Amino acid sequence: MSIRERLKLLGLQLPDAPAPKGDYVPVVIHSGVAYVSGQVCRLADSVITGPARADMSAETLILAARTCVLRALSALEQAVGDLECVERIVFVRGFVYAEDGYQEYSKVLDEASRLLIELFGERGQHARSALGVAGLPGSGLLELELVAAVR
Repeated sequence: MSIRERLKLLGLQLPDAPAPKGDYVPVVIHSGVAYVSGQVCRLADSVITGPARADMSAETLILAARTCVLRALSALEQAVGDLECVERIVFVRGFVYAEDGYQEYSKVLDEASRLLIELFGERGQHARSALGVAGLPGSGLLELELVAAVR
């Protein structure tokens, strides 16, 4: 089953590839490795905002993580032409805008990891870092970077 078919089965679709909001490119490919610039959890013209709090709903965290993954995959697809060219998701780094004292950074990234594994199977298993930060563009809750091996 293709990545596009798996997305459809999950009731998801890739958004339009995001345009850079600064002086950088969305994806750099070097020696078969694609580095996807950080994607904040933007939905159309709005942002899923932080800070993350202990009482924040699981639905909000899931939506933020899925949104970042879909935006990153959209940028990646635009760069490589087809997500079937992805040999492996190598690394995911998430920056979580959280209130002081919040400690569940990895929990915020769990849905992103689950979605990548659902879409790519074993090729979606990856190494990961989750970091807490004092703020993100647009007060976004999450920003996600992705590294993938591509052919």
